[in-house]
Amino acid sequence: MERPPVFSLEVLADRALVKDVVKGMLILETNSILLSLFLAPPSHGAVRLPAVDDPELEELIDQRTNLLIKSIEASVGAGSKSLRGQIAVEFYERRPKKAWFSKAEEKVCWEQWLLSVTLVNPRNDSERVRARASIEHQLQKAVLEIITTASIRKDHIPPITNDTNPFPYQIIVSPKGDTWGARIGIF
Repeated sequence: MERPPVFSLEVLADRALVKDVVKGMLILETNSILLSLFLAPPSHGAVRLPAVDDPELEELIDQRTNLLIKSIEASVGAGSKSLRGQIAVEFYERRPKKAWFSKAEEKVCWEQWLLSVTLVNPRNDSERVRARASIEHQLQKAVLEIITTASIRKDHIPPITNDTNPFPYQIIVSPKGDTWGARIGIF
C-alpha cells in the first residue's frame, strides 16, 4: 500500500498559550483541508480562513489538545528534558473491502498532518517578548503553509462521495508510527 503524503508543521508555545495555539492549529488544519475540497482556493487579495460549524469536531479538538498538554507535562515530570509533543490529523477515505459473505468497508489514510509543539519557558520579561514574537512568526508561517498546501496539493485526494462526511478523520496525540499496535497505543 502506498504511504500517504505527510505534511509537518512546527510551532512554539509558552505554557500560557499552548492550549490556544494547539487548538487554533487543529481547527485551522481540519477546517482548511475539509473545506478546500469543496470550495475554490482563496483569492490573492484577501486570505479567508474557512470554518466548519461542528460541535463534535470542536469537542474532539478540545479533548486532544488537553491530552497533548497532559502528555507534555507527564514527560517533564518523568525527567525528560524535552518539552515537545506531537499531534497528527489523518484523513481517510472509505473503500469497499472484499469479504467472504458480506460487504465490508475499510478506511485508508490519504493524508496526514503532523503538528510538533515545543514549549518554551521564558524566565523574564525580555525573554517573554522574544518568545511571543517567535511564536507569532511561526504561527503566521504555519497558517500560510496550511492554506497553500490545502489549496494546491490535491492530486492525491480521493473522489468526493455524497456522504455527509466523505472523508473521516482522526486526531492522534503523540503518534508512534504506522503499525496497528501503535494506533491503539500498545507499542
